[in-house]
Amino acid sequence: MPLPRIVFSKKPLLIFGIFWMSAAACFAVEDLNVTDLQAQIMAAVKKVVPASVAVNDGGMVFSGVIVSADGMVLSAGHAVKSNRRYKVLLADGREFRAKGLGSNERVDMAMLKIENPSRLPVAELGDSASLLTNQPCISISYPGTYDKNRGSVIRFGYVTRPVTSNKGMIETTAVMEPGDSGGPLVDINGRVIGIHSNIRKDTKQNYDVPIDSFKQYWEQLKTPKEFEVVGWPSLPKLGFRGESESNGVKVVKIVEGGLAQTSGLKVNDLVQAISGKKVNSARSIYDKLVSLRTTGESQVELSVLREQKRKLIQLNLTKAKVLEKPKTYPELRAFSKVFKSLEAKLDNAQVVIKSQFNQKSQTVWGTRIFREGRGNVISKSTLVGTRPRVQRSNGSSLAAEVVARDPKNDLVLLQVDFPEVGGIDLSRIKGDLAEEPGRLLLTPDAAGDGSISTWGSNFFAVPRTRVSGGYLGVVIGSRDNQVVFERVENGAAKKAGFQPGDVVLKLGDKSVRQRNDVFRFLSNQDVNSRIEVTVRRDGQEITKEVTLGKRPAEASRHIADDLIGGKSVRRDGFSRVVSHDANLRPEQCGGPVFDIDGSFLGVNISRFSRTRSYIIPRTLIKEFIDQNASSADPS
Repeated sequence: MPLPRIVFSKKPLLIFGIFWMSAAACFAVEDLNVTDLQAQIMAAVKKVVPASVAVNDGGMVFSGVIVSADGMVLSAGHAVKSNRRYKVLLADGREFRAKGLGSNERVDMAMLKIENPSRLPVAELGDSASLLTNQPCISISYPGTYDKNRGSVIRFGYVTRPVTSNKGMIETTAVMEPGDSGGPLVDINGRVIGIHSNIRKDTKQNYDVPIDSFKQYWEQLKTPKEFEVVGWPSLPKLGFRGESESNGVKVVKIVEGGLAQTSGLKVNDLVQAISGKKVNSARSIYDKLVSLRTTGESQVELSVLREQKRKLIQLNLTKAKVLEKPKTYPELRAFSKVFKSLEAKLDNAQVVIKSQFNQKSQTVWGTRIFREGRGNVISKSTLVGTRPRVQRSNGSSLAAEVVARDPKNDLVLLQVDFPEVGGIDLSRIKGDLAEEPGRLLLTPDAAGDGSISTWGSNFFAVPRTRVSGGYLGVVIGSRDNQVVFERVENGAAKKAGFQPGDVVLKLGDKSVRQRNDVFRFLSNQDVNSRIEVTVRRDGQEITKEVTLGKRPAEASRHIADDLIGGKSVRRDGFSRVVSHDANLRPEQCGGPVFDIDGSFLGVNISRFSRTRSYIIPRTLIKEFIDQNASSADPS
């Protein structure tokens, strides 16, 4: 079968030193128009972001969504306690007090009520019973914490299973992590179809409580106490009582308004098979219905014996009437292949760099820049060591010279003498791309299909924390108003010969007067940084050079931290980034990111968490290059 067509916007891309028009400008994938899909995603994001909120209980931050003008907020039952007081933070910076109302931790449903509501944005409720496999969906919530400058974080995905055996929840590829709990999952029209609940290790396994479960228990949710739920609200209920017989299940009672009655089942009918599979008990019928529904089936066929005549009855596992059947896109399962033609024209902007750290080989991606001055490859500085070389597709490599480093944003500028002209031309760039959360992005991979992601935030700064700092390998204490090494563990300090009891005088050129001076200094030093440490031992000052190591991995407290490939070691401390949901490995940082019009956005700089990778925007890249293009080799 020939590949379906794709539709792209006809904007020019400045790359390889010239303007070119995308050859894919008139492609479409059957009824999937990626430009229209992107516009729908951005419209849905714009519609729901104002009503998506962060909720703070004084320590933990989780998410929610405002669903009524009088201040009703839906959230997760494992996060909200009845009658507890909370602070609700809106995207526009406003704060409200709220009270926990009804909750059920077992099915993970809860409601809060905002006190003294005023001009509240409201999200529209959708329909979860009619969800279909491969239906697009969007996550809009606050992973990690609330940051007004960053805003809520957007992730795009699709429904993999409309109902699952995991408490009847929706399974999607819209990635979640701690802090997302209680946030809204919305459809392509911006209607809430689920509330974030839990995850599995696989980033494609993210679970939401169906919005119809909230509707079913709305009155209980409005009452400030914990309530009980029998069974799982979203799983199909037969609505009849049956008795097992040798050749099927005899219907002995029909529940009014139940699934059996609405499907035309009658008392004394003998149910013999469901979708071609024999049954011998009411439980076996239920198990097969649940199994079929969890694999995405919305309608099944019952084989019934009625008055000695075989009859086929269609059993609708979703709503009997759906005003508008949701659109589904199987292409989302291999979305990057949809953009194969565009990616082929961007691949040459991505390179692979190999270098040495302590006699060990390190690989990282880079971004090729078209320019006449020195410096034509950008990458992630903390992953580029000594003797860097750019790998070629034919197996050869080219020597690379370090021109400059930017420790603040973890950038490195390299000079490579390529035999051919190429790269991204930054000379005409004026400003960054406009902030448009929900815009589709492409990270090209010269050796593969690349990665499609979603612009997930506003531009914002990421403060530096200890997790990204270099590791000295000591326990710091205080004695007689002096800072000392209480313990010297396996690490950089021990290799340099420092001992317990050494009094710390200076780190680099910074005097040490209190323990926090040490923590603050190390937080701003990268792994593999060389620093001078000055101590007093037995009345003598000793100064030694130390190469900082990598902080030992801490035991993970949450499955979200157990990432295949892990997080970037240097993952914060950037002056300006934008978040996206690309599933990158740390060594894939340094490569370029484009939108689907082919416009250059910036460079991937860190895999921050399960849901977030960060991009340094193109204006900072250009500024760094312009400032250092004539620099000498600092290494």
